[in-house]
Amino acid sequence: MTEADIHAFGVEIVCKQLEKDGWLIDSADALADIRTEPQIVAQKDDEFAFFVVRTGLYPGRGRFEEGNEVFQTLVRHAREHGASCYFASVGIANSEGETEEEMSVPIKGVAYNVEFDGLVKMELPAEE
Repeated sequence: MTEADIHAFGVEIVCKQLEKDGWLIDSADALADIRTEPQIVAQKDDEFAFFVVRTGLYPGRGRFEEGNEVFQTLVRHAREHGASCYFASVGIANSEGETEEEMSVPIKGVAYNVEFDGLVKMELPAEE
């Protein structure tokens, strides 16, 4: 699997969980520019939300490593569209791996163990 495949897999995992939790997916784009665009846009009840997804390989998890400027850009972009902004960290492990090293090797077509603990709301500090 390439980095793009791993990211797309994480976006798919989060989409499925959001749908299970009652969100209506408006769009999902694993190819969206991660520095300026959310990967998922969805609605639930009266909330419109942007979802930023990062996926990591075992033993890690997806981390937001783009820095504060990108964080602010994404949150402001959501606010400009009347949306909340959430971060979703996903970790995947090759379930056929028998060692730590094998579990960290992404291979297309094999089963994966998924670690996803939910969403973290991305907000800017209150302006004084």
